[in-house]
Amino acid sequence: MFLLMLLISGFSVYSIYNLDKAAENIKGRYTTLSKLISDKEEANEGFFANEMLLEAVKISDEQIKYSYITVFTVIGVILVFGIILTFFIPRVITKPIFNLFKAAESVAEGDYSYRVDGVKSSGEINTLVQAFNHMIDNIEINNRELQKKNDEILKLLETTKRFNEVLETEIEDATRKIKEKHKALIKTEKLATIGELATGVAHEVRNPLSGIAIALELMQAETENEEHEQTISEILNEIVRLERIVKGLFQLGHPKSLQLIECEPNDIVERALSLVNMRAKSKGVMIEKKLGCSNQFHVDHEQIEQVVLNLLINGIDATGSFGKVRVETKNCNGTVEIAVSDTGCGFSENDIDKILQPFYSTKEKGTGLGLAISNRIVEAHSGKMHISSKKGTGSEFIVEIPNNLNKDSIA
Repeated sequence: MFLLMLLISGFSVYSIYNLDKAAENIKGRYTTLSKLISDKEEANEGFFANEMLLEAVKISDEQIKYSYITVFTVIGVILVFGIILTFFIPRVITKPIFNLFKAAESVAEGDYSYRVDGVKSSGEINTLVQAFNHMIDNIEINNRELQKKNDEILKLLETTKRFNEVLETEIEDATRKIKEKHKALIKTEKLATIGELATGVAHEVRNPLSGIAIALELMQAETENEEHEQTISEILNEIVRLERIVKGLFQLGHPKSLQLIECEPNDIVERALSLVNMRAKSKGVMIEKKLGCSNQFHVDHEQIEQVVLNLLINGIDATGSFGKVRVETKNCNGTVEIAVSDTGCGFSENDIDKILQPFYSTKEKGTGLGLAISNRIVEAHSGKMHISSKKGTGSEFIVEIPNNLNKDSIA
């Protein structure tokens, strides 16, 4: 704007300059005309003509003077107006617009606290600034509300996530318990069926076996043939084995009720060891013991002794000469653990899943009842039997029984 005014002023000066040159030209023509008139006309006539020319030149000079005054006045007004516009417009219009632009950049970057302040203006600019500040106020309020709702949503999502995790854990735990109960129910039904079958078979077999045993003993007493006597002895041994199986069938089908008394685990283990020491020596098996349990527990000591005895016999039978069977007792988180391990042949993972089932045995002449009965006794005491084994390196059986067992907590 200021440059435009300078151009207009310059153009006006240039016009005055041309007008001045025209005036000089008129004066020159006047001088020449005066000389011509004075040479050819008479003195009176020349006087009047000269006067007329002087009057014209005078009028022309006055017009030029007025033109100079007018032009310089216009130039002065234009310069003053230009200076006012140059310094006033940036202050009144450009600066507020620049502040608005800066505020818009701050809002675009996410800073809603910036406001356009200090604007001394009126009309549209002031209205625009007020509208902009009002808009930012609304945006800031809405942003705070949105942030608050986002925080609430995040908290809700976090709560939902934790709830889902807890729910998932509860579902997994419930599913696991259902599977365990279902498995236990199937096992109970299977044992009940086996028990009924075993009881029936035992009743049918026991009496004939007793009669056969009595008859064979009479025949053995009367015979004088050593070969016959040896054969009868072998048959009687098999009958004893059959009677042991029948006894196991009775026990599997009709387990004895528990007679709980307070006793020490170490005493039970010591009694079981005294019964298998000779068997171990005859097979060249060394027995190690580490009886570190100091607690007492309430159990049916005869049945728990039967469990320990069965585990020791299995370990000795599975271990060859110069092998080792180790028995250990210890306290463990409110339970008593009795562990029996051996350096025998061990068995496969497939056998681990079946070893506690009735009539499943890895021995050539095993009945498959010893571990099944032992496990049933342990479960009756609300305990668990843990098995680990590796083919060719040995096995370990851990019996875990709560040391605060009472009649109300019996499974």
